[in-house]
Amino acid sequence: MKLKSNIDYKKFLASVRRCKGEVYYDTVEGDRLNLKSTLSEYLFATAAITSDIIEDGGVVCQLEEDYALLADFVEA
Repeated sequence: MKLKSNIDYKKFLASVRRCKGEVYYDTVEGDRLNLKSTLSEYLFATAAITSDIIEDGGVVCQLEEDYALLADFVEA
């Protein structure tokens, strides 16, 4: 699922931490960041600030139920 524009990334990542399963951010280049990993979280935050790579990728939840926790941040 694509991220909505102009989201609060701090709140988004806090919601990711509440998810039961893994949450990934897939880039169009084929990279996959595990957003529950601290290192990947920093990479994601840096990319969100410095490039438009975030606009082109998508969020993938390991567990379907976790999408409900991220509903405010992703497009349906």
